[in-house]
Amino acid sequence: MKTMINGCLIALVLLIGYPSLANSSEWLVGVGKYDITGPAADVGMVGYGDTGQTTKGIHTRLWSRAFVISDSADDKRLVFVSADLQGIPQGVKQGVVDKLKSWYGNSKYTEQNVMLTATHTHVGPGGYDHYVMLNMSALGYAEDNYKVIVDGIFQSIVEADSGLTPGDIFIEQGTLLDTSINRNPIPYAGNTDSNNYQYDTNKTVTQLKLVDGNNNALGIINWFAVHNVSLGTGQRQLSADHKGAASQLLESWAVKQGAASEFTAAFANSNLGDASPNICGPRDGCGNTEYDSLILAAEKQVAKAQSLYQSASVKLEDSLDYRHQHIYFPGYTVAGEFTGDGQQEICEGAVGWSFTAGSTWDGPSEIDGIFEGMSVENEGEDWDRSAGLFESVIDGYPLFGLMNLFSAAAVYEDTQDDPCQYPKPTFVEREVVGQALYTPYLPFQLFRIGSIALVAAPGEMTTMAGRRLEAEVLSALEESGVTTVVIAGLANAYSGYITTPEEYDRQHYEGAHTIYGPNTLAAYRQIYTEMAYAMVNGVEIAPGPTPEDLSDDQIINVIGVVYDDKRLWESFGQVWDDVNSSYSIGDMVSVSFRSGHPRNDPKTEGTFIEVQRKVNGSWETYLSDDDLDTRFIWTRDTAIDCMACSFAEGQWIIGEDTPSGTYRIKHYGNWKSGWSGNISSYSGKSSSFIVSN
Repeated sequence: MKTMINGCLIALVLLIGYPSLANSSEWLVGVGKYDITGPAADVGMVGYGDTGQTTKGIHTRLWSRAFVISDSADDKRLVFVSADLQGIPQGVKQGVVDKLKSWYGNSKYTEQNVMLTATHTHVGPGGYDHYVMLNMSALGYAEDNYKVIVDGIFQSIVEADSGLTPGDIFIEQGTLLDTSINRNPIPYAGNTDSNNYQYDTNKTVTQLKLVDGNNNALGIINWFAVHNVSLGTGQRQLSADHKGAASQLLESWAVKQGAASEFTAAFANSNLGDASPNICGPRDGCGNTEYDSLILAAEKQVAKAQSLYQSASVKLEDSLDYRHQHIYFPGYTVAGEFTGDGQQEICEGAVGWSFTAGSTWDGPSEIDGIFEGMSVENEGEDWDRSAGLFESVIDGYPLFGLMNLFSAAAVYEDTQDDPCQYPKPTFVEREVVGQALYTPYLPFQLFRIGSIALVAAPGEMTTMAGRRLEAEVLSALEESGVTTVVIAGLANAYSGYITTPEEYDRQHYEGAHTIYGPNTLAAYRQIYTEMAYAMVNGVEIAPGPTPEDLSDDQIINVIGVVYDDKRLWESFGQVWDDVNSSYSIGDMVSVSFRSGHPRNDPKTEGTFIEVQRKVNGSWETYLSDDDLDTRFIWTRDTAIDCMACSFAEGQWIIGEDTPSGTYRIKHYGNWKSGWSGNISSYSGKSSSFIVSN
């Protein structure tokens, strides 16, 4: 009896000391979130390709949300990141992995088990690629933006790793209607299998819920395919758009429901290529303003996420694996079983003419004579490239403004249509006067987490392309227990679009932006099928060629801040236009300050403006520049006697749940001396004002 009692006591001590043994958690899980907001002024945004769309403040900050998942024995682990960016260029993946190896050693986190994806916001700062295309609208390489992004993603992973704890993962799926529309229904309808599906966009929401050993929610990863473009080309403040807003709203809600304070909600993207949030018409998301449309799109995704969060009951079993391979894409051979037309090779890359039209539904270039559907087959009838169209595109479409630096005329004279790309008429080739627009080294990565598989797409995959690839991978993996396959969009590199052969033939925007030709999807199907079978059979695969490191090869750099100025009798942080004495719910409060340039310090993990509330005689932070109800707006002073002067404006639209009280708005900034080059901090504050509710 004594032995039995002692044994029970020992067992009890062990259970108390090691909760993972008591709750028999299936996984080790960790979440992390870190600021990746780059230059908030004077850098071109990336997404719409308009060089005139330069950053002028902040609507919301941009974030990297990281999830570390390990099997319960910690034999294998992987990282999934969703970042508020247009895409994940190859150089960013290289930079993040290099930092992880420097921090953890060479084997813990590598390109093999780290998947970086983007939400695809079109209103973030550009210039962070090591290839040319995504840097065009920023007019060069913005090294400060690149460093903020790489370090922020790295820090989010470190945070997730440091919080690794025993836990469980639940999977739930649902259908979300009235949130996306196919922006190019004609190419979609041309797919031979289009009648096999009820909807012409992917309406399925797939969600993973991560909890700790005590069933406290740590975070969710939510995949829903829709372009992150509620804000258009007129937007000048940085924003994570509707995907970022959804993350904010769900994170706040979950904490109020009792989730952990570090609860992290990623609204990741999937096969979004032809899916738009503008369901009421071109550039129309059904709101009175673009901000209203953004909130509508966010709230629909949040409502579905809340429902899946509360109903989640299917637990993923402890089975984790991954495969990764780089392939030099031009010239890659695809077997006839995937092309349907015998063995084929992937084309050398080229951008088609319809690319210059932009997406008619979401972001048209509106250049005369340019339209979606410009094809070799209708050239001479509907359009004529010899009629000066090339020059009009160069002059009229800011995306190609940078090409003037590469001698646009020489590019035009040397450009020839590639028969491999038929029926695409080549506007510009991937290699442009010694510079590459896109990487030729494409990364292919497959994650398995229990019964779900994540297929990384290094670009924008259309609805039907994603459906075909998912079906192919599921067929290969289902015998091993995989029941769900999800396309993880915009992962690890950016290479334009991936369309079906039928969509490619139509040469609308998406087909013209399918860089590597009509067999691109066929190659994806072949590569991922081989990768899936390798995973099922426990076979490793060759890593493939190592992509070039182009971090030291950037020849055009965005000009930085020279100096900040003010008049002799002024001071940085001085109030220029002050607030009123009182406001009511729904009013907009505004105050402006003499400011320095925001590029002097991005205020990482900080804020440029702060709404403060007086509580018991002390000022406490109420809102920051990351909140949906605030705006930080930066503008240059146009006065001729103050050419390097600028203003910082803080705006606050007072929400319905704002408590009555005394408030003020404070601005934090930095200014650069033209004499010493030193950068100094400053702050300013408005007068106090009363809010009545």
